[in-house]
Amino acid sequence: MLNTFHLRTFLAVVDSGNYTAAAEQLHMSQPAVSQHIRALEEQLSGVRLFRRVGQRMVPTHAGEELLLMARELVALAERAEQSILALKGQVTGRVTIGCTPSSGEYLLPPLLAAFRKQFPAVNLVVEVASSEFLLQALAAQQLVMILIEEQHRRRGWEAQLLGSESLTLLAPPDTVLPEQGETSPNILHEKPLVLPRTGSPLRRTIEESLRRRGVTISDLQIALEVDSIAMALRGVHDGLGMAFVPNTRLPHDCDLVSIELAGISIQQEWYALRPRERSAPRAVQELYTFLTGPAARTKLAELGLHINH
Repeated sequence: MLNTFHLRTFLAVVDSGNYTAAAEQLHMSQPAVSQHIRALEEQLSGVRLFRRVGQRMVPTHAGEELLLMARELVALAERAEQSILALKGQVTGRVTIGCTPSSGEYLLPPLLAAFRKQFPAVNLVVEVASSEFLLQALAAQQLVMILIEEQHRRRGWEAQLLGSESLTLLAPPDTVLPEQGETSPNILHEKPLVLPRTGSPLRRTIEESLRRRGVTISDLQIALEVDSIAMALRGVHDGLGMAFVPNTRLPHDCDLVSIELAGISIQQEWYALRPRERSAPRAVQELYTFLTGPAARTKLAELGLHINH
């Protein structure tokens, strides 16, 4: 019979791409990871589960065949454990979720801290990555839910709007603006911009909002494309250009110039997205219920999001 800990180790190597990263993830030594993989291969009549491609360990054909079943077996074992512990009133388990590197990194920690006060036995893991990676990981069952800036309609998935926030255009400290009133959108043609990476949700939000006001991104001077809000802010401070920054990430003590564009308002929405799975582990269900519930809405409002009641 297959050992579930061997299967967990196998999945950790698949997801991380090498034994060293898997060892860090599982809080064990690299030789121990190798030993578990060898033991699993021996249980499977000596078949090889990985092959090396460059610096990564990639599943063989046999490894690919095992992958989905391994995820199902590990998930079933976790649900069984959590169901028994739930009989004692304890919610436990490991929950792996994801968020994008914009406002998600700022919004999630206080939410997870509040959740942990209610369920201290739940082990939370957060993957910070691009929206493309998060969606693929969600489809591959590597993540159980994600916090993302767009609503994705896909059969079998459930998306819950958490709230929205405005974006503010920030300019370098030496920027001179008219003394009164809003600034003409023409300033976008006059100065370079620091924008999110092409194809990212935040970039699409900015492009669509500007397009509705007759401003085309291809006509503007783009100095830097980066998904990191911290790097974008630093770029603005150092004079690279102007940047649209979510209001929850506006620096409190800063000499950057805030610009109110005439006739242009950009709103970014935030969604909790997960597979619609009735048999999800109790810890996953409790986390989703919390993130979409009144306590989280109150916390998000405190952080600066507009909440739809």
